[in-house]
Amino acid sequence: MTPEQIRLKLEEMAKNNGPAVSNIAKVKSVNIQNSTCILVDEDGQEIFNVRLKPILNNNKSFVLIPKIGTNVLALRIEDDDDWMVIAADEIEKIGYYINDVLFEIDQTGFLLKKENETLKKIMVDLVSAIKGIQLLVTTTGTSSAQSGQTTAIVNLSDFEAIESRINDFLN
Repeated sequence: MTPEQIRLKLEEMAKNNGPAVSNIAKVKSVNIQNSTCILVDEDGQEIFNVRLKPILNNNKSFVLIPKIGTNVLALRIEDDDDWMVIAADEIEKIGYYINDVLFEIDQTGFLLKKENETLKKIMVDLVSAIKGIQLLVTTTGTSSAQSGQTTAIVNLSDFEAIESRINDFLN
């Protein structure tokens, strides 16, 4: 028997006698607070407390919320009975969290947040400032040869404040 045949035979024995390392299953329910879900495999067996993020603690990093009833790919974590969803056919929400910065996507759109600032709030304030533009026109000089008009944006400070917020918010 060649080394390759031995390797294939050992792989086959492990596959037939050992626990599965991956599973495609259907999502039965999702517990967003605990970042877990219940899956049902192709044999109808339920897999409880399947992780939606790598570590189940109060920290946030990455979380994938699959749609109930959709198929997911779950992997066994090390040699344990713990499982984690790593991909989903349909997704309800994805979140990336790094300290006070977050990026979430769901069917309603995107949330980009840094500390207490959101991209939406900055954009709404920008549009409001644009709508509030008023021009100040002044005439200078005493003779017609020296006269001219100077136009200035009255709410220039609003735009400068918004520019500063954008620079602080985005890299």
